[in-house]
Amino acid sequence: MTETTIPEENAPKCAVCSDRVVDYPTNRVVATATDDGDVEYKLFCGPSCESSYHT
Repeated sequence: MTETTIPEENAPKCAVCSDRVVDYPTNRVVATATDDGDVEYKLFCGPSCESSYHT
């Protein structure tokens, strides 16, 4: 875990609601491999947005 926080203006956006994802314990990150071998990251501000994305 990192000790630094991301300034809100530089933080990535949630894949569902577009809120800024800053360093909170509820954040979720899902990593998947693409067909060309790269890794794609989806960031979520919390478990409800992650659940909405998967359904």
